[in-house]
Amino acid sequence: MELIFIFSILVSIFSLALVLIGIPAQIAKNYYEKRSGQPVTTILIALGFYISQIGLFFMTRNYLPLFSFSVGFIMWSVVLIQWIIYKN
Repeated sequence: MELIFIFSILVSIFSLALVLIGIPAQIAKNYYEKRSGQPVTTILIALGFYISQIGLFFMTRNYLPLFSFSVGFIMWSVVLIQWIIYKN
């Protein structure tokens, strides 16, 4: 098994764990409190991170972690939408 494939699996597993456990908890907390618990700068940095990683995975043809990072981008986009809705 190639080393890059092993690391791709590890990146995918840890990213999915973060995305499927951590971010939904933040989304639910924001919804119940009717406010965003994250500053907009943090949200934009997270979105930039996910966009750059998705671009890197396409450029390097490393498609295995692409799914988990795409889900992460969607989840952080929901957090940004919540920030916009609840900022007042």
